[in-house]
Amino acid sequence: MLFWVIAAILTLGASLAVLLPLTGGMKGASPAGDHDLEVYRDQLSELDRDMARGLIQPGEAEEARAEIGRRILRLGAAAQPGSPALKPSHGARWVASVAVLVVPLLSWGLYGMLGSPDLPSQPLAERLAKNPADSSVDELVARAEAHLAANPSDGKGWDVLAPIYLRLQRFPDAVTAYRNAIRLDGDSAVRQSGLGEAIASAAGGIVSADAQKAFEAALKLDPANAKANFYLGVGLAQEGKKAEAVAAWQKMLAQLAPDSPWRSAVQQALDEAGGPAVADATPANGPDAQQMEAAQQMS
Repeated sequence: MLFWVIAAILTLGASLAVLLPLTGGMKGASPAGDHDLEVYRDQLSELDRDMARGLIQPGEAEEARAEIGRRILRLGAAAQPGSPALKPSHGARWVASVAVLVVPLLSWGLYGMLGSPDLPSQPLAERLAKNPADSSVDELVARAEAHLAANPSDGKGWDVLAPIYLRLQRFPDAVTAYRNAIRLDGDSAVRQSGLGEAIASAAGGIVSADAQKAFEAALKLDPANAKANFYLGVGLAQEGKKAEAVAAWQKMLAQLAPDSPWRSAVQQALDEAGGPAVADATPANGPDAQQMEAAQQMS
């Protein structure tokens, strides 16, 4: 009920703001001030001086003096009271009034049929407090962020949130989360390769020196890490070392399991190695089921 009262007050105020000017006439142009009259007098004086110096013929001076006189007369007539006010036509006022009244009523009717004015509010705190299994991805991320804001030294929490950020394409946040996870829970090939991917993705797919450093750190911990091997090949190709990139991808392809999800990305990169672009491994949008389950466990 409160919603409708507030909506009615706002609508009434907006309608009055439009209707009130239509109820009265628009006043005519304001009379010319003394300044205009002073200008005309100066023109007459200048005209007399020019004629005295012989700069203008008497006939031309008389014509100019007559024109200035007519302007002074018009100025005096405009200054007289009782000038008629300019009013909008009856039809224009009627159309404007109907439009101002019909548009709010039509909007209210449509909202009453299609909207949900009685739907209770859903504050963020209440949404985060409900069962995680019933939460959306955004709510789970907000839940995890609230947990980490209160517990910034929770390395596991950062480790859970980092790949979710990455798949949601929140790359700078993913970089921060991976760095925190590494700082708090130590190195791992998965974290370092994830950090490298986040850095490269934040740079528009460019495998920078920082990204290469992370991928190389991942390979020291796990020489078979597919993500690190693939992106280092991408880095070689971006540096113009396509022969070395092809060799790295071919070696990687020979070592991958037949059902590895990286096989298609490597094969595509090899197919395009001779072209102007090299395929990247942009992560799919949205966290997978395992990441969702891990986020649900954070409280």
